[in-house]
Amino acid sequence: MSKREIPEINAGSMADIAFLLLIFFLVTTTMDKDAGYLRQIPKKLDIEMEKPPKVEEKNIYEIKINDRQEMFVRDSILPVEEIDNLHRRIKHFFLANRGKSAGERKLNYPYYANITRQVIDGGLAQVNAEIERIEAEMERDPSDYWGQYYELQMNKLSEWEKKQRAFDLYSESGATIMPEIAREAHIRIVPQIATDYSAFIAIQSEIQRAITEMRDEESMKLFNIKYSTMEKFYEQNKNEDMPTILPLYKERLELLKILFPEKIIEVAPKN
Repeated sequence: MSKREIPEINAGSMADIAFLLLIFFLVTTTMDKDAGYLRQIPKKLDIEMEKPPKVEEKNIYEIKINDRQEMFVRDSILPVEEIDNLHRRIKHFFLANRGKSAGERKLNYPYYANITRQVIDGGLAQVNAEIERIEAEMERDPSDYWGQYYELQMNKLSEWEKKQRAFDLYSESGATIMPEIAREAHIRIVPQIATDYSAFIAIQSEIQRAITEMRDEESMKLFNIKYSTMEKFYEQNKNEDMPTILPLYKERLELLKILFPEKIIEVAPKN
């Protein structure tokens, strides 16, 4: 009996089979949605946005921390054992020019704007006029361009209305000017890859302490109650039926957040 020879398999056929199997698995295999992060991708805006101006150094409170847990706060060294003093330095950054006239300002700290009723009325009038102009353009040209620009202006209107409510509440104290720190003023944390996580948490804690203390102090002056007390009460009871106290506390909390905003930028760790 003659020995049967095994036929050779064509290499091209094998490649075709492998490709078909790949397609099969791609079509039939699904990825569990819980396996990754679900994020809404921001909608692309086709309108031309003004290039933001460069942030001046006076508006940046930079905290650098290296792999030896040494902190450099606005280019001055803060020993680790003195981290409990960081919140005082942050408060000084915020308050250095608060209530100061143009001639009294310290040049290396954030400036304050004096918000008056006239400023708010002017801002609202300007935005409303722009919204009316856009609505007229949308009737002639219903393209996405004007829709996006309209949305942008509506957000601006919302911000001005929020500021108006805050000013109304602030003026109940008898004040005619509400101080507002520069929008660009912020705290920037710059760690390194080898920075100890506990040091990072300690810095965050001191930042939060500084902001809460400033809000508490201002709240005592305006309302004779601490910000932290109102915040705790509001969070614990916001779903309860308290039509008088809850809206009042909410307006007060929003005012104090405008007066002392929490703007923190965390820079990606570097070597």
